[in-house]
Amino acid sequence: MKLVASVTTCLLVALLLTIGGEAQENVLTRVAPSMLECYESAQIFERDNRLPMTMNMLIELIRKVEDTPGFQQDIRQLAISMLHRFRQDGIVRAPGVTSMSGVIPFSPTEFQFTKHRVLFSRLLPGNAVNFPNATLSIDERCALHFMLSNSIDRRVRGDENIRCSQLSQYRAARVPRELDFKDRSRMRSNYLGDNEMLEQPEMDRIREHIKKIKHKASSAARLEMDPDEDHPNDEEEHPEATVEGDDEPQEEPIAAAGEDEETGEPLEEDGALGEIGDVSLVDIASNAISACPVENGVVYTPWGSVMAGTVLAGIAAGLEPQTVQLRDLMSRSDQYRSRQVQPMRVDNRWAATLSGDLAEVSLLHAPSVANNVQVGAAGAWNRTVAPRWYFLSQREHLQMTDTEIRAGIDGLLLATNIAEWRSRANNLRLSQVLDMYYSHRGVFNDTVRSCNRRDLFTTVAPMQQLREQTVAFSTVLDKEMQMPFTISQEAIINFSDQATDALANYIPSALNDLSCEATAIVMNDPTIWRTASDLYIFIDAAWPHRDAYSVVSNILDSLDVGRFGTNYTILNARDGNVIVNSTQFLSDFHMTYTPELHQSLPNGLNIPNVFRRMREETNNLMSTERRTNNLSGRSKLALMIVHTDRVSEGDTNFAIQHLQIFREEVPDLRFLYLAAGDPGRFNRFVRDERRDVFPLRELESGSIVDTVRVQLSPVIHRIQQEPRRIVNPRCGHDWVQENWGSNSMNQFVEPRGVNFYRLHPNYFFRQGENRRFRIQGHGFATLTVCHSRWVERPRQNSTENRDSIQCRTINTDAYDIDLSNACDGHSVIHTCPPLFVSVEGPLNPPAVIRCSEPQCRFPDNARFAVVLDNMGCFSSASRTVSSLLLAAMLALVVALFKQS
Repeated sequence: MKLVASVTTCLLVALLLTIGGEAQENVLTRVAPSMLECYESAQIFERDNRLPMTMNMLIELIRKVEDTPGFQQDIRQLAISMLHRFRQDGIVRAPGVTSMSGVIPFSPTEFQFTKHRVLFSRLLPGNAVNFPNATLSIDERCALHFMLSNSIDRRVRGDENIRCSQLSQYRAARVPRELDFKDRSRMRSNYLGDNEMLEQPEMDRIREHIKKIKHKASSAARLEMDPDEDHPNDEEEHPEATVEGDDEPQEEPIAAAGEDEETGEPLEEDGALGEIGDVSLVDIASNAISACPVENGVVYTPWGSVMAGTVLAGIAAGLEPQTVQLRDLMSRSDQYRSRQVQPMRVDNRWAATLSGDLAEVSLLHAPSVANNVQVGAAGAWNRTVAPRWYFLSQREHLQMTDTEIRAGIDGLLLATNIAEWRSRANNLRLSQVLDMYYSHRGVFNDTVRSCNRRDLFTTVAPMQQLREQTVAFSTVLDKEMQMPFTISQEAIINFSDQATDALANYIPSALNDLSCEATAIVMNDPTIWRTASDLYIFIDAAWPHRDAYSVVSNILDSLDVGRFGTNYTILNARDGNVIVNSTQFLSDFHMTYTPELHQSLPNGLNIPNVFRRMREETNNLMSTERRTNNLSGRSKLALMIVHTDRVSEGDTNFAIQHLQIFREEVPDLRFLYLAAGDPGRFNRFVRDERRDVFPLRELESGSIVDTVRVQLSPVIHRIQQEPRRIVNPRCGHDWVQENWGSNSMNQFVEPRGVNFYRLHPNYFFRQGENRRFRIQGHGFATLTVCHSRWVERPRQNSTENRDSIQCRTINTDAYDIDLSNACDGHSVIHTCPPLFVSVEGPLNPPAVIRCSEPQCRFPDNARFAVVLDNMGCFSSASRTVSSLLLAAMLALVVALFKQS
């Protein structure tokens, strides 16, 4: 009896475990309870309020989770828990159902959910029990849900006559641009399929007209959540001015709208008016299909947008690979039929990536097209600066879009290699894998990176294996998916082969993404540039919110914002007040700098207020550096984004005088101006007018419209090139040195990376015994160290003033630069040149990857130390201030004398 009882107990436990596995939250046939918060509030759900759908933002959110105090999950556990916590494919709005108490009109009813359920209940099992939800805000949690969950919103929005005409024009314009006639594979198109669409000013009036009509027609459906909800930022939904990534500005296309729209006159509110363009009220209120649907779960990268959930699923599968026989994936009723076909196995790495999407093509698309199987569907963002809307260029054949193809290749590449990478770096993080792959550096080499995916496709996905895995998973999916027809196993094999062939033909001919060479920071230079800066951005609120938001978004997205790179503060250019507190998170800007906040800010530029604020900020920073014994290692920049304000004569005199004070008190601080109108009016307020003053034209001005990225490229490169400051922290902001000695800090450089440093003569002006600057190797890799007194970015292969550059390689040894008498012959500090130093990483990663401490951005970083011995504190700031005060008093006396 005891034996029977034990067996019964074991069977019951096994049954409960099975039921528990099937009852995982994200495989339920309704929106998972943990994800309901993203649909219950119109404010949270509203697309224009969401965090930008970019890879940088996804990496930031993952890194925030990884940095949670006490967080212990490894890369496999985190990938699985994130997918189970935030991903649920196929969620769409129910037509004709409105939000009410107890009813949320969303459910996973689209075709993507069937594959999702099979994957997460049988091939990628797990749960999100240990995910640290409290680490993220509701905005951040919902951003992850919307980034990782795939679905297609096919509802008619009312803007199709504008949006879809743009997409069709792009599709017709796919004319190859030949970069190299000898290498046809390097030809790229001047159509960037997933970048942004052109601005259409009619969109605001169309949406406004739709809302007016919907107030009159109770049957009209809401554009997004609530029929009466206003969009807090309609202008955000508009596309940018040109296709990003194309150096040549594009002409604005002619909108395919009615005559009312073309004239630019407001649409009349007429009770008899039943259409907007070719979209009728019946279309809006019904279950009609949009001509350019919105695809969800897409994130932007410069090398083509991807389905983020697929990429993470590939990583998760690669960390726990399974090859499962068909009979173990099928229900008991289907096992008899499975025995009649050739034994097959499903590899979860393929099912989670390419073969999973191809199976949907094989079952849902192939049977209805008779030997004309099509894969791929291009799309475009409303904007690539803070993108939130991704529109597809077609309404049919959407079982495998371009974003799914890219993600399938990426996910399979990562799945295939992740186990080997993890064996080399035991503490490898999920954020590090994504950060390496979606960059120019690649994962431990310059081959496995997203800009090479098209070339790597045939290597990672051999055709025979791709066919076999597609047939195998199609067979499984056929038993799970509700379809309007029944097909035989022979047909499944035939359709799978057709789908596989279609994909193999589509990728080299139509997946036109930017190449690695086309997106290099410096052409023909493989160097990886990383920015580390304390950046203060002053915004003139006279700019429209859309323009200011776009400019700052693009700058921050390009400057390695995060704890490994740039820290930023946003301030008002009129009163100097802080808008966004000093932070290392991109999300803080996007969640804080709203149109409502922008409208409340005073307009214009007041240089005295800006300078006073900068003096306060820099004093606080230098005091903190003294207290924490920090040598800095970041550049210090103040960027003014100015509209058309001019500077008065009094403010000009103030600025010129106080720039002298800054030069003495904060020698590393650089002011940059990004200005509308004539930027030359700020030439007197910078160190180098050729490098530090930039024009900024209205983003939608003229017949040729400049993209944000094209305009901002020079200022971003200027910030990237600014050397990192090295300071003697004993000086503080008052330049009073109470003791002498040695100070050091650890720094990191990656393979093919280079760090540039500058030490001002304020720290070594007078003669001093044993005064030196040292780079101490820690044996992580062989590093190349160069220094110069005249070349700002000294490098071993430099062609600029090579005689004035000295270089040497180090490993565990040190590179010493004697500064005991470095300003001999100079009577004043300003004439003595600074010391410029570069530390360059090896061309290839070291054989042993050692960088596992929290300060390592990547596992193959090389650690070294910057050491200052016996530096001084030399500044004539007190004399400068006294002379300025004396000059001001004399001016006052002269003025009083004239009055008398």
